[in-house]
Amino acid sequence: MSKAKPTEALSQKEMQRLALIHVQAYVNACHCQSRTDVLQALTHWHDVGAEMEDFIRHTRIIIIH
Repeated sequence: MSKAKPTEALSQKEMQRLALIHVQAYVNACHCQSRTDVLQALTHWHDVGAEMEDFIRHTRIIIIH
């Protein structure tokens, strides 16, 4: 069995495009009916992102290649 070649990280532009696609899908899945609904959904998205950022910063992660 051969080892798979590690995939390189996306460029900043590719990451931004991928994030936008997922944010749009999330907002659509929330069935937002107004600007207020969208802003509330994005607030929740932001909070989860901030919690994930804090987790990543304060958790020891070992990457095995």
